[in-house]
Amino acid sequence: MIIKGSALSGQIRSPDPAIWCVLVFGDDDGVVSDTADQIAAGWSKSAGGQANVLTLDDDDVRRDPALLFNKVETSSLLGEVDIVRIRTSGEKVAKPILDLVEQADAAGAPFTNKLIVLNGTLNKRSKLRSGLESAKSAAAIHVFADSEQSMRDLVASRLEADAVAIETDALDRFTAQLPGHRGLANQETEKLALYGRNLGRAISVDDIRRLSLTDADSSLRDMIQHAFDGNGPACLLEYERVMEAGTSAISILRLIDMEAKRLLQARSLLGTGGNIGMKLKPPVWQSEWAAFRSRLDRWSAAALTRLLASLNDHELQAKESGPAADAAIRILLLNIVKSAAGRAKMSASR
Repeated sequence: MIIKGSALSGQIRSPDPAIWCVLVFGDDDGVVSDTADQIAAGWSKSAGGQANVLTLDDDDVRRDPALLFNKVETSSLLGEVDIVRIRTSGEKVAKPILDLVEQADAAGAPFTNKLIVLNGTLNKRSKLRSGLESAKSAAAIHVFADSEQSMRDLVASRLEADAVAIETDALDRFTAQLPGHRGLANQETEKLALYGRNLGRAISVDDIRRLSLTDADSSLRDMIQHAFDGNGPACLLEYERVMEAGTSAISILRLIDMEAKRLLQARSLLGTGGNIGMKLKPPVWQSEWAAFRSRLDRWSAAALTRLLASLNDHELQAKESGPAADAAIRILLLNIVKSAAGRAKMSASR
């Protein structure tokens, strides 16, 4: 079964009792995670709030498929429902999931326990995706990255839930500065909600300016910009500060990814007229445009595309290596510096 559009809201509010397994997949893992949370909350509510959420590691399931069967098939003696949540990638654990779905469809009855599978981008040839889309007792939900308006609505809703008032211009500026990734945007929105709670007035544009960057955030932003500028000494200086702040390798990689995508988007907009900086996500303000434009000249579309392709491998390595990933991040930054500096020398020699 495929669930999309208004049907998704209905599934969250009043879950279809025939559906026991849902696959949520898409490019933005923050949107995937939020949607999975909403599905789980809907199931828990329909079970009278008596549901337990269990998280499984996909590597453990791949090594021992019976682990997933046991968690799904074992019913609580107290009548509670277990919601099993597993994040995976590609077809890594497709077979045990599809075997369970086939078993439920053949029996004509869903399992009492529920299963939520979180995944990244899956094309139409994916066995996991196509299997759940055609199932009777399971469903697939394809989610997409937020638009500027949907992100604005999410922030406004989150602040309203906490009785936090914000001026319209402040909301616009805050939303414009948010990263395009839902998970990171949620973190920034939570900080804003905490700041505005019991403030006694609406959050203003001046508040947004003061809150937009902490010292650690500033060092991280500066480090990445120095790398793309080809400024090795300045980049390494900020790198030490970022490491002292305890910033994770994954956070660094995702912000490098965001900056590379922003540069690539800017390249595609060159020659289209208008204020290109304000069309980017996050926007480049007029005071920052000269430095950004100089940085843009150092990077071709082909070079940015190659960098983006390599970042996926770096993220997988970082997840497996843990703290050992720090050395790999340092090497990656130096390679970005070297590439930018090399292109600057080529331009100067022409």
